[in-house]
Amino acid sequence: MVNIDSQKLRTKMLKLYNKYHITPLKEQYIKKSMSVDDCVTSVDKITDYLLQNMRNKLRLEVAQVFKQSENPEIPYFAVIMDIMQFMNEFVGDPHTVELIFVRVNNEVARRKLELDKKIYYADSQWTSDVSENAIQYFKDAGTERDYILFVEKLLETLSSSGNDHEINMARMRLMNIVRKHTQHELKDL
Repeated sequence: MVNIDSQKLRTKMLKLYNKYHITPLKEQYIKKSMSVDDCVTSVDKITDYLLQNMRNKLRLEVAQVFKQSENPEIPYFAVIMDIMQFMNEFVGDPHTVELIFVRVNNEVARRKLELDKKIYYADSQWTSDVSENAIQYFKDAGTERDYILFVEKLLETLSSSGNDHEINMARMRLMNIVRKHTQHELKDL
């Protein structure tokens, strides 16, 4: 028989549960003496309980990492039409909006092509043919990350013409447009 200080055991077990942020088992160890087999059984039971809880918490953390890393494709024309409509209302001049869109579209398409294909283009290599192919690639395979960059580039262009409050409001509206068109498949993971 093993002589057990139940108060000390309880205190140390609570510290252990606290360390891993786990709800303590309801089982109380109030016996002054336990057999070695009872101790082994208790150790195994508590270890299994801790591992199960840690496994669940780790699974949730890993699932969260996957959710945060999801970068779903977004249909180009749906999101661009909504962004363009908002920008026409915000700027007020459709011709200016179209010029901004051409420049930003080209910038984002270039960045997407360089990141995805892992090829860097010097300015002299960036011809109209390469640009058209990049824009088509952006239209075919644009993702949430690309449209967030698109929004940031639009706002960067507009930052000189509006105050901070207007730009922040535009950022919120444009990000909501992007989110509205995003279909996250891992949200229920």
